[in-house]
Amino acid sequence: MRPSRQNLARVTIVGSGFASLFFLIYLLEDPPFLPIPAPLRRMRAHLDITLVGPPQFVYFPALPEFLIGARTREDVTVDIRPFLQRRHVRFIDDRIAGIEDAGRSIVTASGARYDNDALFLGTGPTFRKDEIPGTRAFTGSPCYGPDDMMRFVTRVAGLSEGVISIGFAFHKEEGFVAGRTGPMYECACLLDFALRRRGVRDKFEIHFFSPNRAAGEKGPLTDRLVERGIIMDDGYAPAAFVAGGMTDANGRFRRADAILYSPPMTGPAYADTAGLARTPGGHIAVDRYGQVPGLARVLAAGDCAGHEAPPSWVPHQAHMAQLRARAAANLRELLAGAPPSHRYRHELSCILDMGDDALWMHRSEDGRPPFGGLFPRRSRRLIRVKSTFEKAFLLYLRRF
Repeated sequence: MRPSRQNLARVTIVGSGFASLFFLIYLLEDPPFLPIPAPLRRMRAHLDITLVGPPQFVYFPALPEFLIGARTREDVTVDIRPFLQRRHVRFIDDRIAGIEDAGRSIVTASGARYDNDALFLGTGPTFRKDEIPGTRAFTGSPCYGPDDMMRFVTRVAGLSEGVISIGFAFHKEEGFVAGRTGPMYECACLLDFALRRRGVRDKFEIHFFSPNRAAGEKGPLTDRLVERGIIMDDGYAPAAFVAGGMTDANGRFRRADAILYSPPMTGPAYADTAGLARTPGGHIAVDRYGQVPGLARVLAAGDCAGHEAPPSWVPHQAHMAQLRARAAANLRELLAGAPPSHRYRHELSCILDMGDDALWMHRSEDGRPPFGGLFPRRSRRLIRVKSTFEKAFLLYLRRF
């Protein structure tokens, strides 16, 4: 007989993105793609789990494909409440506002309080939208969600000619890529593909800018953009986004009829209320086991969290959130009074969809290739591979 909830360890998960859902899957040791009956799931779940967050999961890696009409909002969003119900997880549609009692309680935006024996934080990033004046008013980003991305797509569709600028920035002080870079490279390539398909590419300039790119920077991503006639504005740092373009620190104006921009990322505001250790750029500090220093059984993963001694190339991305969530699932050992056993590794792995071509970008601290080198590093077939990963994960959330 399954113990009553009163006798189970209480685990609170905050957030409903990749990090939180992967953490739940690993914590429950959930076998993938097996239709386990609800009573059996209840018997397996020896934890009293509550998830606090929005009910909609968004598959962010697919948002750049809005540019070519390959995805819609309905394609990339999932109501996770049935998924949680099948796992006997209590769902609270609310937002965390603060943490109290050294992590043993959270307070939500509605004023509710939830106590726990263990806390996992997977709330995603805070984008520094106000770092550059005009960012909110004059730029869009695939990093903000489907609605924002669709506004940009609609804006581009209404242009018959012009200048379109795509860029990003991240925190130098973090020591790793604390920002969204990969989606912006993908957006630049897919925009080029979309305009060529419309037969109007020669009527547009596409500019790619970032203060974090050195002048003349080389590499496979740069090569792909240059091949497509995209103008590289390496090192350019906007001081303000304004109507019709942007200005630099000297007030010089650059025309842009549409701007797609991903600002630097930092940690969540609620961390200021909790005494959580922070990284130099404001992320929640964690060790390689996902633990927040100085707080018992408080763990974090995903874009809200920093890294312990990271290599400079490590990114914020869904794949990295998965690796970190698996390490944080050491919580089972912590609750049993044992030390954690599994550390996450630093790895960059993503497929850059270019519409008519694709590139597998991969780098890991242990040098292992993705899937043992089973797939080519550059091939149009990788678009189907990427789509298969996406469909499998969304099917899992919707049906299993």
